[in-house]
Amino acid sequence: MLTQWIIFLLCSLAIVLAGVRLAKFGDAIGRRSGIGQGWIGLLFLATITSVPELTTTVTGATIGAPNIAVGNALGSNLFNVAIIAIVDILLLGRGPFLSKVKSYHVVSGGAAILLTTLAAFAIAIFPQAQVLGISPFSLAILVLYVVAVFLLFRVERRDGDAEEENDDTLSLRKAIIGFAASAVVIVVAGIFLIHASKNIALNSALSGSFMGAILVAIVTSLPELSTSIGALRIGAYDMILGNLFGSNMFNILTIFFADVAFRQGSLFAGLGGQATNQLMIALLGIGITTIAVIGIAYRSKRKLLGMGVDAMFVLAMYLISTSMIVFCGIDF
Repeated sequence: MLTQWIIFLLCSLAIVLAGVRLAKFGDAIGRRSGIGQGWIGLLFLATITSVPELTTTVTGATIGAPNIAVGNALGSNLFNVAIIAIVDILLLGRGPFLSKVKSYHVVSGGAAILLTTLAAFAIAIFPQAQVLGISPFSLAILVLYVVAVFLLFRVERRDGDAEEENDDTLSLRKAIIGFAASAVVIVVAGIFLIHASKNIALNSALSGSFMGAILVAIVTSLPELSTSIGALRIGAYDMILGNLFGSNMFNILTIFFADVAFRQGSLFAGLGGQATNQLMIALLGIGITTIAVIGIAYRSKRKLLGMGVDAMFVLAMYLISTSMIVFCGIDF
């Protein structure tokens, strides 16, 4: 047990340090290439920081545990959106955070909602349906993700401001090398971290649902959290939100890969009696993301106790969601 805690702490430290550096290198790449913070966060950071979720989701499907696969993909999205509240708090009264980001993020937030809605439909409607051994909803998720990524690229190119270069910005070559090295650390440490957290959960006196809702969700979202903190340090607010919404989009995409890896028919048909619980998690994810999207669109400057009112609603929704998961005894 002690060994698992040591692995857990060392891997967590490695992810935090690499995540902070990843944001700096990502910002440099965005400035040198002209791609933009939002799309760097949406595609590159989101894909890398979502590798722990991808690993857990596909592994769950491979071992014939579809509830682990779907529950992890849907559950991780809750904490990812809750990071918005954490970033708002870390601004120390200089927020609200959502008033600092560009309005085009409503598109990525809306895409995350649509993808989650497809997953909810797959759970609730015709879970037995199959096309080439996988659910047609999984195929729809793949298509919608690809379309959304290209749409978001065009939206940012149209509405985003050009990134200003400065003499302190790293060269593109150094930024790419640093980005790749940080990504490798996050991926490797993230895989070991998941295994350690699972072992700790199995040997803990705490309930499985509590460990799933709190520890495992935080563990799989630790790369997003550390990268967000790193981006906050350099004022890359659009990169933060692009990463968070992009990670949520990618997390739902992992359901497609899990469905391909699940060789017993449609992944959703294997949920059995837990389908209602998974549907509830999906709806909670839709709810908390909708609150964040409304906050971006409304752009309120109001604060309460130094925290943006919109971020406070996000935090409240996360706490309510976690309480419902624990109360219902849902295990990820």
